[in-house]
Amino acid sequence: MTTTIPSWTSATFAEDVREHLARNLTQDQLRAILADESRPADERFTCLYTLLQDMHREEREAEYRGLVTRYEPEFGSNPYYGTFRAIAAIGDGTSVTRLRQALRHSRQAIKSLGDRPGVWHQYAALYADLGDLAPDLVTPAELGFALDAVDTALRTSTRDNPNFHFTRARLLHLGGRIREALTEVQVAIHYQEARTPGGVRRLARYEALRARLLIDRQGSDLLAQMAQTKAAVDTARGDQVQLLGVLAAVIALITTAVTVATRIDVSDGVPLILVATGSITIAFSCLMWAGGVRSVWRLVPGVVLGLLMCLAAIHLVGLVDLTSWVHQLGGLAPGTMPSPTSGTGG
Repeated sequence: MTTTIPSWTSATFAEDVREHLARNLTQDQLRAILADESRPADERFTCLYTLLQDMHREEREAEYRGLVTRYEPEFGSNPYYGTFRAIAAIGDGTSVTRLRQALRHSRQAIKSLGDRPGVWHQYAALYADLGDLAPDLVTPAELGFALDAVDTALRTSTRDNPNFHFTRARLLHLGGRIREALTEVQVAIHYQEARTPGGVRRLARYEALRARLLIDRQGSDLLAQMAQTKAAVDTARGDQVQLLGVLAAVIALITTAVTVATRIDVSDGVPLILVATGSITIAFSCLMWAGGVRSVWRLVPGVVLGLLMCLAAIHLVGLVDLTSWVHQLGGLAPGTMPSPTSGTGG
């Protein structure tokens, strides 16, 4: 059975290669077609693309770079070659400079192949690599573009590509969106088939990221709980200081009132004791409020009693005539209170 070799000009080129060519031809057969200069250039380029995809998936970086360098004079003008240069530039993935260079090649490829999901995804994956290597170099603008790139790849892809979801999870993690990243990596694990080429290796990477995200989420939750506890302790400490201050004032008031009352006449001491007692009653009602009692009706009796004591003291010293107030409230003028013996009979 003859295997149809898809053309790189097709919008579904990457999917066609994966579904047909990569499954039906061995690497030796692909190399034979690539080396046969009598075959059409498009067919040979497709075989080169397929070989490079296999090498990249199997992390054969040296062979990848060698093949890219060897065929650049012949196929270097093809728009896809920018993606090859990007992968070749990465090296072992430990150089920020080389990753930046790879990103430039990838972005150039996007300009020529903006309708290819894999090209958009490559840029996003490279930026995720950069973020993992040097998190301090991640900027909101660049991270936003990378997220837009992977979203474009997901939106234009003909299938739910688990690797695209995995890359999106990595980018979300870089942005501190741990819960969203965890959801995304779960989707990647769900769609990844272990029997596909490199499937087991990819699943291992997905599970490793999932474990890391779970740890980060627990750490984030723990930090949030610690912050809440610290805030509660600080609030309680402040309340205690306030309560101690009020209590000290009450003790000082009691001491002063007792000391003064023992040195003056009874007629003068009674109002003073009433004022002191009323003030203490009001103060303790305030203490109850500061201590957490939020029911107003539990505080009203103490406040009312304290105010009445203070008013009684003011009345006794002659500053206020409470009797006239009572008469006015009862609708009677002062001096018109009926006598107990008055009546209507003769």
